[in-house]
Amino acid sequence: MARKCNFDRDQKLTQAMELFWQRGYAHTAISDLIDALQINRFSLYNTFGDKQQLYYEALDKYLQSVSFPALAELQKPQASLSEIEHFLRQFAELQRQRSCGCFMQNALVEHAGEDERVLERGHQLFDHLTEVLTQALANAVASGAVTGNLAPAALASLILTQMQGMRVLGKAKRYQDLEQALETLLQLIKREA
Repeated sequence: MARKCNFDRDQKLTQAMELFWQRGYAHTAISDLIDALQINRFSLYNTFGDKQQLYYEALDKYLQSVSFPALAELQKPQASLSEIEHFLRQFAELQRQRSCGCFMQNALVEHAGEDERVLERGHQLFDHLTEVLTQALANAVASGAVTGNLAPAALASLILTQMQGMRVLGKAKRYQDLEQALETLLQLIKREA
């Protein structure tokens, strides 16, 4: 009969998420995980399986506890231009505060499209973000807040692309460029959307 663990599994998963987020998969050894989680090797494997399984769980934890909750305002049915602007300003501020960037973006870059499970999670996040941005932009057009010169779905894809670049600028600590990019993007949305 398997022994019951005497620690909070979710707390240890959060700690693993933070470590993988900061260091990446390749630069996180099992010994790093044991030290960071303060559990022994047997407990790590017994609770999470191997390193790769723990990594996938950590990505899922990131999506459920960081990425998707950040979209709460944009997901509201009535979300429009003000929610988009608020979201993008918060997003830019986060890039200034957290120099390790986005765990999902880091995973996609690290695995260079070779890991199907990482790709699947990346598509899940980007598809959802594009969907909620498209709806908010359509609401902005319908309310007359923006002109509607560009299709909402096309503009949502442009915003997604710009966000990925803003993440890289944040990692490079190019905050002035990040701020200028944000303001230019907001002007484009207001003028062309």
